[in-house]
This record gives sequence, structure tokens and C-alpha cells, in this order.
Amino acid sequence: MASIDVDFCFYDDPDFRSDADSDSAILQHWHALLWSKDLPDGRMIEWTEELETTCLTHDSPLGTFRVSSDTIASLHERYVPLLWAGLGPKDQETYMRAFYTIGGFNIFPRHPQSLNQQRGWERAISDRFDLTLECIRRHYLDLVPNPLAAVLTADREFFRLFGVGQEGFEAYVEFFHFQDLVVGNNIKWFDESAETEWSFSSAALPGNDHAYRRHLDNVLAFVTARNQRIARWASLQ
Repeated sequence: MASIDVDFCFYDDPDFRSDADSDSAILQHWHALLWSKDLPDGRMIEWTEELETTCLTHDSPLGTFRVSSDTIASLHERYVPLLWAGLGPKDQETYMRAFYTIGGFNIFPRHPQSLNQQRGWERAISDRFDLTLECIRRHYLDLVPNPLAAVLTADREFFRLFGVGQEGFEAYVEFFHFQDLVVGNNIKWFDESAETEWSFSSAALPGNDHAYRRHLDNVLAFVTARNQRIARWASLQ
């Protein structure tokens, strides 16, 4: 699968206008290539590219699903604009371009009030993917509290493709190459919190320049590691 270039920045896509998730046919095609593969039970799921949108669809005995791309490497510049401005143009560009590679994107079910929207609107998540993945883990293990419980329940048939319980969560993580964000049975937090269980009453985003840069550096490390995993997997196909 040599057509996937994990170093390609989607800002350089000729289709790019303002949002690669909705603009990029390249991103749509790469998602179709990456996530059309065997599920944990041995059945294959294959995604079809919609012609008029950048969504993907699947319709088979497995079920009927429609998914779209969403960034999982967030800069949070709209949430903490002063911290973002404090980075300076050179550092801003470094993070922006690194986060806008394929390792910074994933697919989620597409519908009104979807997970893509809810994890951005929910203040306890504030678009952090580590906290999103924690909510997904809690969904699989039926643990509370879970700020995204309603939308994950609505999407339960999609998540059930990967199994149930702890095994289902582990299979979901492996399928989408999220291993570098999981340590044992716990999520590796971008803010380096030592807590194994996240308190969703805690502030989701960093409150000072040092914490913000540390957070972005950890997102960058995750995207880099995920790109390497994607490249290794693609080289074997």
C-alpha cells in the first residue's frame, strides 16, 4: 500500500480549502484503504467512497454504516487562543503541519449530533482525543461517568464491530493503531497526569504556556508513533 505517504501534510493537498476532513479526496481515499480490512472476528469490512462528499459507507450483513473523517490531533487554538498565540509563528507551523498528516485523523460514524461534534462541544472533553478514547474505553467496559455516553450508545453497532468488553476495546485500539495512547488497561494522558482514572470534573485543557507546550509535544509524539505504525502496516499489504 505504497500510495499512503505518512509524511504528507494535507495543507498541501490541492483540494484543501479550510478543512481536510471535508475537502480532501486524498484523505477520503486513504481512509478507505487503511480501514478496509479484517475485523477481529475474521470478517472483512470494506468502505466505499461517496462521490459527492468525503464520507465513506459500508453496507453488508455486518451492518450499514456511514463514517467521516475527524482530526484527532487538536491544537485547541480556539479554546486557548492566548496560549496558541504565545507559541510564535514558527512553532505554530511545526505543530500544524505535523498534526495534519494521516496519523492525526480517524473515522467516526457520521450523523446529526455525531461523535465528531460532541467531543468538541462537550467541555469535559474539549476535543482532546485521549479523553475521547477514555470515553470509548468506558463505553466498552460499561463504566461511568462518561460524558460521551449518549453518542457512543447511539453508535454502539459500529463499536460492536470490534467486539465487546475489554477485548473489544483492545481490538478497536489495535485496528486503528492507537496502541501508543494506551498503557496496560489505562489511557496515556496528553497532560502527563499520573491518575489512572480521569476525573471529568477536572479542567480539560492546559492553563499555562509550559503545560500547553507539553500537551502539544505529547500529541505530536502520538501522531508520529501512529504514523510509523500506519507505515509499517501499509508496507505489509
